[in-house]
Amino acid sequence: MNFIKMKKNNNAEIDINLDDFPDKLVKLIIGLLDDKNYHKKHNARIALVRMGKDIIPHMHKLLASGNSALRMEVAKVIELITDRRSIPLLIDLLEDKESGIRWIAAEGLVKIGRRTILPLLKSVRDSKSQNFLYQGAHHVLNGLLSKKEKNKFLSLMLSLKNYHELGGTAPAEASKALKTVFK
Repeated sequence: MNFIKMKKNNNAEIDINLDDFPDKLVKLIIGLLDDKNYHKKHNARIALVRMGKDIIPHMHKLLASGNSALRMEVAKVIELITDRRSIPLLIDLLEDKESGIRWIAAEGLVKIGRRTILPLLKSVRDSKSQNFLYQGAHHVLNGLLSKKEKNKFLSLMLSLKNYHELGGTAPAEASKALKTVFK
């Protein structure tokens, strides 16, 4: 098996099998993680983004890594490519333990656009008090909804924003929103 093994500051190894990855892609992934050479890291990210939507399935596989540096870099690449196939994974990343990854995921959903609203609301509706999900959903909806829509769905927006106090109402509010405009 072809695993990337790099010594990081915390001596962590990257734990993804890359047997089915093209060699050029493996080299660029290694470049993404070069903390000592910013230009190499930046150029690797640009090269991956230029490869476009064809690499999205490989990038999705990398999100399963336990290495947060790898997940963060891959999330950035996915955000910049803005492919609708990434919507479910970006929604899942709204619950990542790393706040930087959650932020990148939210920004990626905003960049993909309004087609993220329906699956995001379904995730909120089906969730069981996922504070990170609610926080990210608020950020995404705030960036995508018009002022009129935000006013129309004020209860939803408040339940997401004030999730500590009102988070229990977010699934019901998302369900109401889905039944009205977002069918």
